[in-house]
Amino acid sequence: MKLIITTIDQGKVAIVETSSEADVKRGERYVSEDCLKVNLESGLFFDVSDKGWNAEGRLYLMRD
Repeated sequence: MKLIITTIDQGKVAIVETSSEADVKRGERYVSEDCLKVNLESGLFFDVSDKGWNAEGRLYLMRD
């Protein structure tokens, strides 16, 4: 599984865990676990994995 930063519903920025490849034409990029950790610790992203919105794995949304 890979972590990809992307946009989802209504242009929200998200980090998703997926087995899919990043779509670089859409602007998606791979991020590391360390990058995710820093963004969570800073409060820029928050964990919504428990909502079940990403059947493949974890999901983090950027705060507005």
